[in-house]
Amino acid sequence: MLCESVILNINSLANLYFFNFIFVNEYKEGKGIKLFEPIKIGNVELKNRVIMAPIENGMAEVGTGEVTDRIIAFFEERAQHNIAMIMPGSIGVSPEGRGLPTQLSLFDEKQVAGHKRLVDAVHSKGSLVAAQLYHAGRQASEAITGLDPLAPSAIPCGILQNHPKEITHEQMDRIKEQFRQAARWSIEAGYDIVEVHFAHGYLLHSFMSTHTNHRTDEYGGSFENRIKYPMDVLKTVIDEVNGEVPVQIRVSVDEYVEDGMKFEEVKKVCHLAKEMGVASISLSAGCYDAVEYAIQPMFIPQGFIIPFAKELKAEIDIPVIVAARLNDAYLIENVVENDEADIVAIGRGLIADPLLIDKIKVHDYDNICYCIACNQGCIDRVLGGMPAHCMVNPVAGEELTCKLKGKSGKKVAIIGADPAGMEAAITAAKRGMKVTVYEKDELGGKFKALSTPPEKDTFMMFDRYLVSQMKKYNIEVINKEVKADDEFDADTIILATGSKQIVPPIQGIDQEFVLQAEDILENQKKLKGNIVVIGGGLVGTETCKYLGNQGAHVTLVEMKDNIADGIGATFIGHMFAKLAEYHVDIKTNETVKQIKNHEVVLSNTTIPCDYVIIAAGYKARNELAEELSKKYDVRVVGDVFHLEEF
Repeated sequence: MLCESVILNINSLANLYFFNFIFVNEYKEGKGIKLFEPIKIGNVELKNRVIMAPIENGMAEVGTGEVTDRIIAFFEERAQHNIAMIMPGSIGVSPEGRGLPTQLSLFDEKQVAGHKRLVDAVHSKGSLVAAQLYHAGRQASEAITGLDPLAPSAIPCGILQNHPKEITHEQMDRIKEQFRQAARWSIEAGYDIVEVHFAHGYLLHSFMSTHTNHRTDEYGGSFENRIKYPMDVLKTVIDEVNGEVPVQIRVSVDEYVEDGMKFEEVKKVCHLAKEMGVASISLSAGCYDAVEYAIQPMFIPQGFIIPFAKELKAEIDIPVIVAARLNDAYLIENVVENDEADIVAIGRGLIADPLLIDKIKVHDYDNICYCIACNQGCIDRVLGGMPAHCMVNPVAGEELTCKLKGKSGKKVAIIGADPAGMEAAITAAKRGMKVTVYEKDELGGKFKALSTPPEKDTFMMFDRYLVSQMKKYNIEVINKEVKADDEFDADTIILATGSKQIVPPIQGIDQEFVLQAEDILENQKKLKGNIVVIGGGLVGTETCKYLGNQGAHVTLVEMKDNIADGIGATFIGHMFAKLAEYHVDIKTNETVKQIKNHEVVLSNTTIPCDYVIIAAGYKARNELAEELSKKYDVRVVGDVFHLEEF
């Protein structure tokens, strides 16, 4: 039997829906020699040039931030696959400074034992571990902590819409002491390196930036005043560790907000930090008001921070670490090979494929499952207070319970070769099962439709991976449409027949100028003129982008009072910007009464049009389940199992 957790997580694969991307695939095959050479950060030697970036994972104990068995299993799985150092996410040094309910914490001595357990487990698998200490500042929320967020100035976070209080000198002293104490406890727990978080708009970064620091005392105004408190905290940490472990900082190269911190000031901070005793610099970008640069979705170019790293590396003689959408093996190799950075930090890529670096080392490029930067399974879930999963790796986050259990001689028939069906077939084949897949169309299900809107080519990376794995395991594919009375030589049938678009009961919907959104996208139809899109969910908004990009005049009609439900924080701003760029006319709180001859009659107005596109959601295509269950052991995955309406 397939692992139940695999089946449950395969279901999330069906929810890979319409987002954006700029894909740069210009990297030539690199030798990868330097990537696997050791390097020192201070007095600590890393076995190679790859670390796991401190991406949030949502696996600490809800509310308390205690280490859990789940988070240990998650990082153990990655530590054993050639990762030189693991950074298990931000660690809150203060109760009011925790940005998430599921975030690691180290503000109470009772929490040290859990961290030691985590560190010991990762060490046992061959990786070093670093503690990233932070205070979320204005990017914490009273709804999460029950306490007032503290910030250099009382300016709400654009995403959280919270109510931060201007931090007092006494509170600044208290938090500085909490950083010092957390550094000491980090050493007691066995962490190899301590990192102080100077990035992403959190407390120390927000002091440095004119975007968030409007103070008029000695901590505001000039650059020297704005960096005074962060540097004071950093010096306190360096003095506390006193050479026992190296200290590094993580800093945003650019906030990507108009009045934010730019690279020239960031370089000054890096030089001052180096003079103070910092052993390495880790580069990231953005803040919550430009969150797409901190946790880069599809539409942010791969490796966009690399030029900043190269420039800083030319000026400073301590290791420079670079991150941000390093999801190409040749890119990862060449960053180090070409001396553009000393170390690469990979976060989501190691959630997607824990064996990523193992595969790069032996040049097994074709079998890498790359992160597609959808942010749905990881960041969107974590920001919602849930543990990270992954749209392309159904085992991610379920390492404790989801393991392949030996070989099996069972025969499995899989009906449907969408992402969930192919993933089920590959998993069964890995267990030695005899797998036969039935698919009436081509492999991939909705991949073609997914990748059609602008900036969405990245979905095809996952399609190519799944197809290659189907070939690797010699999985038989029979091209036919299955009927309920068909006979199967199988112990288990896995139904992965996907979903179909809902056709709402609108008078006049059967006219030839009324089309389904999926048909437009899958067949890449070119439409001009005035077009009405009915439905403002994920599919509807992406269809508007696709049509707007062709030059059509689009009106989007939604019966609810808002559009784009379900789009995550890193995508939503870009989505609305694109709809505005294409001059999409958005009409909410409108009910479609009737479609006449090239007119859509709404509850409050009538819109003339050349075409009408229906994007009213999906329903499961599960017609076979009941009949087949009478004769076979039937499991359902993907949209057949669970389908969110869009």
